[in-house]
Amino acid sequence: MRRLLLPLVLLAASPAAMAIDPELQGLYIGGGIGEATVELENEDSFADFKGDDTGYKFILGYRIIDWVAVELNYARYGEAEDEFLGFTIENEFTALSVSALGMLPLGQWDLFGRAGIANVEGDFRVVNLPGSADSDDNIEPMFGLGAQFRPMPNLGLRVEWELISLDIDDDDDDDRDGDDWVDMISFGVTYKF
Repeated sequence: MRRLLLPLVLLAASPAAMAIDPELQGLYIGGGIGEATVELENEDSFADFKGDDTGYKFILGYRIIDWVAVELNYARYGEAEDEFLGFTIENEFTALSVSALGMLPLGQWDLFGRAGIANVEGDFRVVNLPGSADSDDNIEPMFGLGAQFRPMPNLGLRVEWELISLDIDDDDDDDRDGDDWVDMISFGVTYKF
């Protein structure tokens, strides 16, 4: 048994076991564009909000090993609008997020899941109604799923869905008021240095 222990330890510490591929590992930058949707539910009234607009994001990441990466992203989720009682309500969300990506390399493809936190800033206003502007700023959980195709070692083409769960207090009673979230389906490009 002791004779097998040293070879097993050396095998477990080998680069193959750690899945370190120099072609995958390293710093990368990128961006994406897609459709962002904002949904805010007010459980105390019928004043729910659901709107979408074009969103975009910038990506700075580091792939530590084949199956783990970390990313810092800045995203702007557009200016979504919805109508309520004849008024046009507009909101604008931006987020600075940090997340870990679990990646499954499959040849030239990567499947990945994302988990992290986002500092979300939201601005709200009723169009053509002075004094109706309000804003909110919170740290929120973030999740996502995606796939990436690498036609060349340094180039990645991505499709991704990401969601930020919002904790917006619509009526100032310090309780979460419903299923509030912002999400985006985006197509993007990354370049690894």
